Amino acid sequence: MNGLSKRSVKPFRVLGFVMKHGEEFSSRWKGAATTAAVVLGFALGFVDYITGREWAISAFYLLPISLAAWVAGRSPAFIVGTLCACLAFLSDTLSGPAYQHPLIPVWNAVMLFVFFVVVSWLLTDFRRSRYQLEQTVAHRTAALKAEIEERKQLEHVRRTLGLHVGPKVAEQILARNGRVGGTEQRVTVMFVDIRSFTARTADLKPHDVVSFLNAFLHAMVQVVEIEHGGVINKFLGDGFMALFGVDSDQRDHADKALAAGHDLERKLERLNSNLTRHGEKPIRIGIGINSGRVIVGSIGSPERMEFTVIGNTVNIASRIQALNKTLGTTLLLSRATRDSLRQPFALRALPLQSIEGVERPLETFTPDYA
Repeated sequence: MNGLSKRSVKPFRVLGFVMKHGEEFSSRWKGAATTAAVVLGFALGFVDYITGREWAISAFYLLPISLAAWVAGRSPAFIVGTLCACLAFLSDTLSGPAYQHPLIPVWNAVMLFVFFVVVSWLLTDFRRSRYQLEQTVAHRTAALKAEIEERKQLEHVRRTLGLHVGPKVAEQILARNGRVGGTEQRVTVMFVDIRSFTARTADLKPHDVVSFLNAFLHAMVQVVEIEHGGVINKFLGDGFMALFGVDSDQRDHADKALAAGHDLERKLERLNSNLTRHGEKPIRIGIGINSGRVIVGSIGSPERMEFTVIGNTVNIASRIQALNKTLGTTLLLSRATRDSLRQPFALRALPLQSIEGVERPLETFTPDYA
């Protein structure tokens, strides 16, 4: 029995009645209620007789009828109502006032009987309707609680997943409902790498290496995801790969990537100032940006999947990042990214570079801050 049903029968528990299955009283209590209603009806009939048929007594006949209707049901209530009407007729005939017409007591009894039947009918219908309403409310409340709990669990999964792959990627993974596959999109890919990471961390304890990486990546994530709407797709030990334009039909993904790269340099300057004050070496990074069409989606098998991007655009972005060492730069972008820019940026063309996996020499550009 749910909470609503428990509250609904509380008034009857005072009288010792116990409902069966939350809707019907047990047969034992139905019989007891019917017997009590009959006894109460006879008592009222006797009072009605000795008081000389006071019409006010007729109202009290509703007590046994209501008791029988509420506890025992409609049929016992009709029986008790018939009994009360007969008792009222006998009292009216034996001790009532002298009527001008002998059929008036009969008419009074018939009217009372009809009234008692209507009351019994309405009362049993009300009780049944109230129970149905309570059940409906209980079922809908349970369904609402289940839906709220399901939403809480989904939000917990989304938040937990978002901590590992980013909130935007988490939304896409959940939207795909665990299906393998992807869609072709035009995006901008960024690779960021910490220079001389191995030499820098050679003498550090593993815990210190993790702390160093966490401090660096926390600052970088702020810039890429929060300030410029990118998505860090994966951490690569001493760097990361970020994507721009995978979560929507952004046409300015190249602009956002270049602006994020510029702000990464500025953020790194502030981070290095703090490191220098603590007697530590500054961090140097390389940033490579390329734009083009890739396959975006869940790659792998139904048992183990990874959300990522696949395509030559990704490979070229990684190669461009590595060119920073050769050219002595910090940020490089491809011609494809330059041509995708929707806002003017001051860029300086660099000599053509041959890279592995690309037949023709590659045009690269770096921001001209002069």
